[in-house]
Amino acid sequence: MDIPKQLLVFINPASGKGHALKEWNKAKPILDKFNVKYQIIMTQYQNHCHDYLLKEDLSNIYGVVLVSGDGLPHEAINALYAREDWEKISQQITIGVLPGGSGNAFAKTLTKISQLECNSESCALLIAKGITRQMDLILLEMPQKKVVSFLSLAYAFISEVDLGSESLRFLGGARFDIYGTWRALFQKKYEAKYNNQQIMFRYFLAQKIPYISDNYLSGPAAKIDDGFIDVQYLEAGDWSQLVKLSLKQYDGSHVEIDEQGNVKPKGNWKYEKVKEYTFEPITNCPLSIDGERYPPQPVKAKVLNKILKVFCY
Repeated sequence: MDIPKQLLVFINPASGKGHALKEWNKAKPILDKFNVKYQIIMTQYQNHCHDYLLKEDLSNIYGVVLVSGDGLPHEAINALYAREDWEKISQQITIGVLPGGSGNAFAKTLTKISQLECNSESCALLIAKGITRQMDLILLEMPQKKVVSFLSLAYAFISEVDLGSESLRFLGGARFDIYGTWRALFQKKYEAKYNNQQIMFRYFLAQKIPYISDNYLSGPAAKIDDGFIDVQYLEAGDWSQLVKLSLKQYDGSHVEIDEQGNVKPKGNWKYEKVKEYTFEPITNCPLSIDGERYPPQPVKAKVLNKILKVFCY
């Protein structure tokens, strides 16, 4: 007898302002209306989702839904990628997200592409209708481990804002604005090697999707399936450049995109579309990978084209 296929729903009760369960309760009636079958797991500890997806039998699972910010998708995708049956799993399982955290960049990106508002109801509708699309991941090879990234690798200013604001999680997404303003007023310089060129940075961000939070369009030319990584950075120079340009990233107006899709950065801002790159921090600043903290270390990055299924038009 065949076992009915179902969704596996992970809810992080500590995510963002602790509103993940409320967001699930908004989505649940839509899934129920479409007679979607699901199993709910409330995460009990860090990496609970990762441990479960890495070890358990997923033969009756057709989708994994993460109700959280962007940390839980990072756990889930890396667990699935690390499985011995990844090739099969990548065709079988589709990833869905509900915006239950502080950043919600993944949910914002998938709903924006689908021309929907970024809320749990919109995400639930995509999941319930079973609409899928292939997207890229970025393979990051480091001395001690390999991880895959769906969102970004950040260093310097953006890493400091992302990771340094963790104590302000109770403020939700506003934590990035408040801490970012403070860090922009009291800037630092960060040294690193990018593609073997030693540079003093104020800002470095390599991303796969256009948003790094639900209200921050930092990579307006980024596409989830174009086979490129969007790398942008600002070398240490005029103090005011970072302030002016980072404020324009809310709507993506820090760059111009012509009719052919070519990117024209403003000022001293650099914006490149690459298939791979190398990066080696010199200043002792942590790396933020999909919003998760990693120690500073050499990284070799390359695109894995269209290897992850997501619920998206």
